[in-house]
Amino acid sequence: MMNSLELSGIDAVVLAGGLGTRLRSVVADRQKAFATVGSEPFAARIFRQLRRAGVRRIVFALGHLADSAAPVLDQWRCERDPQILSSVEPTPLGTGGALRHALPLLESTSVLVMNGDSFVDADLAALLATHRAARAAITLSAVQVTDVSRYGALEFDRDGRYVSAFREKQDTGGCGWINAGIYLLEHEVIAAIPAGRPVSLEREVFPAYTDGRIAVRCESRPFIDIGTPETYAAGAKFFAHVA
Repeated sequence: MMNSLELSGIDAVVLAGGLGTRLRSVVADRQKAFATVGSEPFAARIFRQLRRAGVRRIVFALGHLADSAAPVLDQWRCERDPQILSSVEPTPLGTGGALRHALPLLESTSVLVMNGDSFVDADLAALLATHRAARAAITLSAVQVTDVSRYGALEFDRDGRYVSAFREKQDTGGCGWINAGIYLLEHEVIAAIPAGRPVSLEREVFPAYTDGRIAVRCESRPFIDIGTPETYAAGAKFFAHVA
């Protein structure tokens, strides 16, 4: 059985550079991943999740309002582990572009990537085990929600082991599996992302690998993202019961 020590050689990237346009009415002065939820920055939960998993190097991919993250990151740097690094995009590059911009800081062959504005207490060691067993280029964590309309849904192959399609957001909802915003990517996948221009992981990179190269691990666990004022307001209650 894999334990947290297996993740000690995996670099993690937290994508925390988004513009947060929908949140500006309630969070205007800081990067949304570092907005206060409950009594601490939202990203603090991700930081602790990675530390519990044994990750020893975390790169925060920053952009919009990057300076607002500095005091928090400086505080975490004072702790013994993990090592905290920053990659600041010069202009908005999207999720894929920001990840590609951080490539010079990444040392591991497989890289754990997490969205900085969503959280699910996924079993990261099990995700890595799935990734290695499948020998996949990408492995994605999926969660089940009661309404997929806001997120778009995932479609799987017949055996439910690989992602076969990403279904766009739609008017009709219903229960389904969605992208949880946690991925393992091989180094060469990141290197193949075009540099110096905006690129979306979700819309441009991942669809090119739906030919059996994106493995999936499905978990029925509570999930939240803070992308809207409504979900941001629900964050404190969510973490009071989850983390």
